[in-house]
Amino acid sequence: MNTSKAPERIAVPDLQQKIETSKKLLIVDVRTPKEIQETGAVPNAVHVPMDEIEQRTGEFPKTSEVVFYCGGGGRASRAAQALWDSGHRQVFYFGLRDWKRRNLPTAKTAKPL
Repeated sequence: MNTSKAPERIAVPDLQQKIETSKKLLIVDVRTPKEIQETGAVPNAVHVPMDEIEQRTGEFPKTSEVVFYCGGGGRASRAAQALWDSGHRQVFYFGLRDWKRRNLPTAKTAKPL
């Protein structure tokens, strides 16, 4: 259980384990459509652009673990903080660069939430 005061950055191996074991995991890409087009997305991720996160925090299921990502992790950490501030506690973030460094697969697109 996350007892800190803010969302935590999740290491990719831990994320992979969650992907394999968690039934209620939501991976959210907060990048622009152009970035997704250029570099791909984490398979099965949904897309909510960073500039829409604060208005849409109510759309994220409170029972899910939510993991945000962007290119390096900066925008994702802000998105995670916005969701945390709205009352969610199972919130994490990471950078796609970490994912790609491990040569993990990417999808061509992320589907809308």
